[in-house]
Amino acid sequence: MYMQIPDKVDKVAWSRTHSLLLASLALGFFMWGTISTIAPLLYPSVNYLFFILAPIIATLTGNIVFPLLSDRIYGRKKTFMITMGMYGIGSLMIASLAVFSQLTGTPLTYTPVLYLLTIGIVLGVLGVEGEVPVMLSYAAEMMPLRRRDQVLVLAPNFDNVGAMVASAVVLVTSAVADSAVIDLLALSITALVGLAFLIIVRLKLPESVRWLLEKGRVENAEKEVTKLGNKIQELNENKSVRPLNLLSRYWFLVAIAISQYLTYGLMAFYIGDFYFPNLENLIVFVANVGASVAGFIAAMAINKIKSRKFSLFSFMGGTITILGILATINIISKNMELFYGLLMLNMAFSEFGWAVRTIYEPLILPTRNRAFLIGLVRVFPITLSTVSVYFASFLNSPFDYVLYNTVLWALGAIASLTWFFKGFDVNMTPIEFSSGTIAEKGTT
Repeated sequence: MYMQIPDKVDKVAWSRTHSLLLASLALGFFMWGTISTIAPLLYPSVNYLFFILAPIIATLTGNIVFPLLSDRIYGRKKTFMITMGMYGIGSLMIASLAVFSQLTGTPLTYTPVLYLLTIGIVLGVLGVEGEVPVMLSYAAEMMPLRRRDQVLVLAPNFDNVGAMVASAVVLVTSAVADSAVIDLLALSITALVGLAFLIIVRLKLPESVRWLLEKGRVENAEKEVTKLGNKIQELNENKSVRPLNLLSRYWFLVAIAISQYLTYGLMAFYIGDFYFPNLENLIVFVANVGASVAGFIAAMAINKIKSRKFSLFSFMGGTITILGILATINIISKNMELFYGLLMLNMAFSEFGWAVRTIYEPLILPTRNRAFLIGLVRVFPITLSTVSVYFASFLNSPFDYVLYNTVLWALGAIASLTWFFKGFDVNMTPIEFSSGTIAEKGTT
């Protein structure tokens, strides 16, 4: 019985419930992109380092606490309700403070307002960051095998779409009003509108049947799996996976996470803050256009290329394109169009690297602690991001800044090359096999 239910999840045809699942994931990642962009976009107006560091600390906390609660107590659906409450309250606080500042003329840098604004952003970031590992786990556990990898690439790409929309909103409002308060109000309203749609969708979702089975709640799992439909499609599954211990899988994920997470954040959000403050919003927009387009390309291609080859291509491409930026960084002030072009290309490979992460993280970690372990993988890049942002603020040379990013890309390239020879592909592989829940000898 234990394997009959997951087998049905893998082989069931796409249904209306799957469409709701995809909509829920896409909207959730959109909220992540929108809310996590607020602090970097407003930093030039506030110019207070803690305003940047506090959300990073909240990111670290959210990635540990909520995934642990999801794995151990609440499951996937109830955790979503908690995290939505967190960033709903945070968005309301941000909107209220923006209205207060606009009506009273109180500047955002006024200490009580700045502290309350930071708290609102921290609550928002806690919620959206806390549900990222849960969303990845939910998608891996509930999507049919034929479309699973595409969903694991497509849905997280809406993080970039959210960041792109947020930066576009700020570009438009800045051109019209040139007011940080109006920018903040527009961003918070965007987040609240997205949240309203998300609540409607998530109330209709089933719980993860694999999580229910892990908790021994077989009857509940049998009930929930019927919501996915009854039409079954036969598949050519891959159940031959090279044996690899959990620690080896974990450190591979940590290495590529450090490489992709830090380079995306530093090049998309912070290089403008530190070296091109007048162009910061445009740089964020350009970077996320490149990433967003690449995400849709990756979703279309992922079923046609083996995951190990895709990983190697992504991180080698990122390393080559960052070398192009490094070679030209000292002349970009005279040719920003060249920088924008190279940045878009580099961010496209960053999105491919993000796709590698969103496929491998939930698929090679065990169900019992899947969300928590995904969060634990993210502890390293988040912690290093905090340190990197702090020390990068003291770098006077854009060349040194990009050189640091080059080293980070090289780390991902080395890790993906190692995995190419010692790891395994996860294409069309049931999660029970790729995660090591069921050990079956074989090679890929």
